[in-house]
Amino acid sequence: MVDKARLYTGDWHEIAYRPNWATEGCVAGITRYTRKDQAGEVGVRDSCREKTLDGKEKAVDGTGHILDPGTNAKIRVDYFPFVSRETWVAALAPDYSWFISVTPDFGEVNIFTRNPQPGPALIAELTGKVKAMGYDTAQLVFPPQPAH
Repeated sequence: MVDKARLYTGDWHEIAYRPNWATEGCVAGITRYTRKDQAGEVGVRDSCREKTLDGKEKAVDGTGHILDPGTNAKIRVDYFPFVSRETWVAALAPDYSWFISVTPDFGEVNIFTRNPQPGPALIAELTGKVKAMGYDTAQLVFPPQPAH
């Protein structure tokens, strides 16, 4: 069970991802969750910098809908009237310092941490978890991150 107040608040740094059209040229990706008044909804802002840490910010805002109330591990984010993205929490640190998300078709995987510089040992550990899930970790991109 996921504590939605702990997971779906604040900034999460995208430490690694499998490339897709939305992440092309992105570094220093951040997903920011904010509380909404509506039960089961959270504000979502996905942003990154173009090509370098000093690059232009690219951002998109959406509304997240918890799909499994009680468990709170599945969320669908609606960005535009016809653009949605569903992700599931596949692994989560007991202290909520990191999580791994996947899409329902297991086509995408992302590693998020609270700290933009989690260190090589934690990155190796999380990459190992992704590999144990059956993903080809050679396809992961580890973009530059800002200093902590």
